[in-house]
Amino acid sequence: GTEKVEGIYLNMSKVKEIRLNPNTFTKMRKFRFLKFYSSSFNAENKCKVSYLQDPRFTEVKYLHWHGYPLKSLPSNIGAEKLVFLEMPNSSIEQLWDDMKLVILNLRGSKSLKSLPAGIFNLEFLTTLDLSGCSKLKRLPEISSKLPSSIELLIRLGYLDLSDCKRLKSLPSSLCKLKSLEILDLSGCSNLQRLSECLGQLSSLGTLLLEKTNIERIPESIIQISVLTYPRLSYCERLQSVPKLPSLIRWLDADNCTSLQSLS
Repeated sequence: GTEKVEGIYLNMSKVKEIRLNPNTFTKMRKFRFLKFYSSSFNAENKCKVSYLQDPRFTEVKYLHWHGYPLKSLPSNIGAEKLVFLEMPNSSIEQLWDDMKLVILNLRGSKSLKSLPAGIFNLEFLTTLDLSGCSKLKRLPEISSKLPSSIELLIRLGYLDLSDCKRLKSLPSSLCKLKSLEILDLSGCSNLQRLSECLGQLSSLGTLLLEKTNIERIPESIIQISVLTYPRLSYCERLQSVPKLPSLIRWLDADNCTSLQSLS
C-alpha cells in the first residue's frame, strides 16, 4: 500500500500534467526519496502545485525536482536529513542556512538572486552547481570563524557558476577551497577580476574563464602546480597572461582580441 512507498521516480517528459495537493505524500510513512526529472532541460513544467506542507518532507534525504515551481522549499523540510538537493531550472528564490548538503544543484534557476551566508559553511558539500542563475549578483564570504578542524568546505571539489551574468566579483575567501578541482566561470560576462590569492587553490586542475570580462590573470596562478586545463577564449578584454604552471601544455586563448603579452 501507499504507506510502504519510500520514493517516487518520475520522468516528467512522459506525462501531460500532474497536480499535487498540499498533503499528497501524507500516507507515505517511509517517504525518503523524490525525483521529478525531465530528459529535456528546458522542458515545460508539468507539475502544478501552489503550496506544499507535508509532514513527510521532514524525512526526505534526496530531493530532485526539475522545474520546481515554488519560490522556496517546503517550510517543514528536514534540513538535518536532506543530503542531496537538485532543482535545475526551478523558480526558487531563496534557501535556508541550516542545511547539511553534499550536493546542491540549482542550475538554470533564473529567479535565484542570492545565497544564504551559511552556504559556504557546509562541511560535507562536494558539488555546487549554480550555472545559468542569471540573477545571482554575488556570493557570500566564507566564514573565518569556523573551527579549524572543519577547514572550511574541505570536500568541495566542483563549483559551477557559468552563465551567472550578473556576477561581478568573487569573494577572496573563495581561495580557501583547498579541495576545489574544477572552477567554471565561463559566460560570467560581468566578471571583471580574479582574486590575487588564486594561487592558493592548490587542487585546481581545470579553470574555465571563457567569455568573461577579466583584463588580467593573477600572477599567483603559477603556484597552482596541478593546473592543466585553463580556458580563456573570447575574453575580449584580457590584456596579459603571466607565467603559467609547468603542467599546462595547451592554452585556449582564441579571440582574446586585446591580448598584448603572454609570458
